[in-house]
Amino acid sequence: MSTDFLQPNLEDLQQDVISLLKKIEELMYRASNLLISDPSGKKYAGFQKEVVDAKKNVEDLELVMAIVAPMKAGKSTIINAIVGQDILPSRASAMTTLPTEIILRSDQAQPVLELKPNTISCLKRTLSTLQQKIQTNGLNQAVTKMAKYPHLTSLIPKIQDGFSIQSEIGGLEGIKQTLTDLNDIVRVCTVLEPLIDPLNQEYFDVPCIYTPFWKATDAGQSKFLGNLVIVDTPGPNEAGENLRLSAVVAEQLRRSSMVLIVLDFTQLNNKAAEEIKRQVEPVVRLLGKENLYVLVNKVDQRTEKDPMTSEKVKQFVIADLGLGESSDAGRVFEVAARWAFCAASFLSEMQHHPNIKKEEMKTARALAEQVFGIDWEEELEDCSLEQLQKKAQRLWKKSGFEPFLENAINVLMESAAPRCIKSALNLSRQRLEELRDDVILRSSAIAKDEEKLRLEVAALEQDLEHLELSRKRLKEVDNIKNHLQKNLEDLLGKLKETAAISLEDYFAKEDYEQANLIQRLDIEARKIFTTPLGSFELFPKWISQRLKNAVELKSSGILEFKSDDEAEEFANGAVAYAKQRAESLLVAVREETIREVEKARSKLMSFLEQETNPIIERARTRLNKSFDITLSLPPPVVDTSDHISVNRPPIRSQTKTIGQGYEEVTVNKRVWWHWLWIIPIDLTEKRKRPDKNVDYYTVSLNELIPEINYSMEASITALEESLNKYLDDDFQQRVDQFFASLDAYLSNYRDSLKQAQEDQQLAAEEKKTLISGLNSIVPEATAQIKKCRTYAESANSLLLRQ
Repeated sequence: MSTDFLQPNLEDLQQDVISLLKKIEELMYRASNLLISDPSGKKYAGFQKEVVDAKKNVEDLELVMAIVAPMKAGKSTIINAIVGQDILPSRASAMTTLPTEIILRSDQAQPVLELKPNTISCLKRTLSTLQQKIQTNGLNQAVTKMAKYPHLTSLIPKIQDGFSIQSEIGGLEGIKQTLTDLNDIVRVCTVLEPLIDPLNQEYFDVPCIYTPFWKATDAGQSKFLGNLVIVDTPGPNEAGENLRLSAVVAEQLRRSSMVLIVLDFTQLNNKAAEEIKRQVEPVVRLLGKENLYVLVNKVDQRTEKDPMTSEKVKQFVIADLGLGESSDAGRVFEVAARWAFCAASFLSEMQHHPNIKKEEMKTARALAEQVFGIDWEEELEDCSLEQLQKKAQRLWKKSGFEPFLENAINVLMESAAPRCIKSALNLSRQRLEELRDDVILRSSAIAKDEEKLRLEVAALEQDLEHLELSRKRLKEVDNIKNHLQKNLEDLLGKLKETAAISLEDYFAKEDYEQANLIQRLDIEARKIFTTPLGSFELFPKWISQRLKNAVELKSSGILEFKSDDEAEEFANGAVAYAKQRAESLLVAVREETIREVEKARSKLMSFLEQETNPIIERARTRLNKSFDITLSLPPPVVDTSDHISVNRPPIRSQTKTIGQGYEEVTVNKRVWWHWLWIIPIDLTEKRKRPDKNVDYYTVSLNELIPEINYSMEASITALEESLNKYLDDDFQQRVDQFFASLDAYLSNYRDSLKQAQEDQQLAAEEKKTLISGLNSIVPEATAQIKKCRTYAESANSLLLRQ
């Protein structure tokens, strides 16, 4: 698709729709003022507010782009380059655990990090759990456990002493430090208390950064960049041993119009292809290939004789990674994020400080290092600020960010804008039609004789009675509900069978009895540890190599460890695996449940429309008006929680006696065969060493498995109760709401006729003024309805092109 052709049409359509909505707003204001003395005036004032809100949505399009990247591919640098400021923290070790929204605002003076109350509550609960853990086990043990993550050890004392979390943090350094601390708290939790998932708590809201951004002075930057929301997500290989891509991250990806996958040019080779495939596969499964774009970063490290040319890079990404066909090469971009960031931050600093001197610029050195090479110190001293500015502009163009940003914004506009525009137009058209029909009916009725009006009102009263009778005799609603209930019962029954876990699920079923434990844990056929469950691969190799070397299988399901720490680590890993397996199964069943409910909803809608159409047609024929009734049955609320509560199996400390074998000792003694006991002789003898008492620790999976199955069954029961509540309450309630909506429409026409009866009692001059005002509304409303339909068709055609 040529976005160069589409973008101007889309921008023009957006401006045309905004102009039209302003006129509709003015018309609604006129109508509400004209009829301010009766209930209709208040109704049209409400219509006016709805149109104002719809106009604002079209003006402030929110374009959401999520970024996913393997660790150290340059994701933070890319985001910083778009913003034009060093706003996100980065380091050599894994950084991101919390998804973060970066919201670009053209009217924002300084960047601000905002943490919602729900986010603060979740993090405080996590901190409280960690503090209790540190207090129970001691600070030294906590630091020892974090030995694999030396950059996190300094956070342990801060957590112990108490950690303050503010709702709003300003300034670049404050934002970066806060994000670093929050991400590290989550990572520390996965090590010290792996059974707690801070992101898997209800109502968690991701942190948001509101920030100004660098505005290019030429045409090299879309004007819609000010509508961009960037979602920074944890990369597939950024997670720690006990950290997974949670439902919070999945939700952020779902709400994105586009997902950008960042790859490292220096790591693109055939050997790395399978690893990259594995990393991006969860995102592909979640969103589909058509919504994915690829950014190959660090192309500034390409040498003259590098075999990976630009064309080969695109072929590699498209073919080897399986992200699309060769025709989709336009979704792959090569960039040098470091160049882009150095250029953008320099130009941004100049924009914010137009009178700044070269010596005062904080970003001059980084730019000089990029554009001048080894002579950067001398060149920086000799060149002027204007020369540096030109260098920055050239570096920006060579970075490859211009075509990427333009195309990304175009793609987002293609997806988000038409839907937003169509929604606003549909709402406005419905309100205009109601206004026009009300006005036509009322204007016409004023001129009719009183008896005819009375008969029309009585006919509408009869229609309303027929509607109520129709609602009471709808037995098919119960049939649809019962059929749905049967399907859901079958679905949950299959879930119970699948969810039950056995001892063999922890190890390979093949050769379970014959292989030793180390072999069991490493058997390649152990699909239970490597098969993706739900949307993402969960805990491959959840048992660390250290534990594999330390564990000993004593009997079926009982494992022995030399230390309490090793036993605890194994027990935590076993529970975490079981929880994630169960939670993933629940997620999959919930999705299937929603699909079943959607089928029933569709069938119900068709039935209700068929049942009520005769009543609508009678009113339409008699009043020569068209009703536009939309049946709305929202999806059921069945999301109780995917969280499974499982207690860790007890770790038992025991003592065993271990034989120490025999040793040879030299003994001086007398024997008969040496001088008949007269002279002693040194002899070597074997003596049994004393037995040794050794402490050891055991974990029994046999005790864990029944609890897992019990917890899973309890979660399924909760899901079943939630569905039954929907079927008993919400399902029928929404049917009632449909009839209430239809009743309101018929009542509206009846009330218009009654109002016309009152209008007939007005003085001649007042009646003339009222009719004139009503009649002036009709042609304007009709013309605007026509434009709404035309623009909606244009928006729909844009959607069909995607």
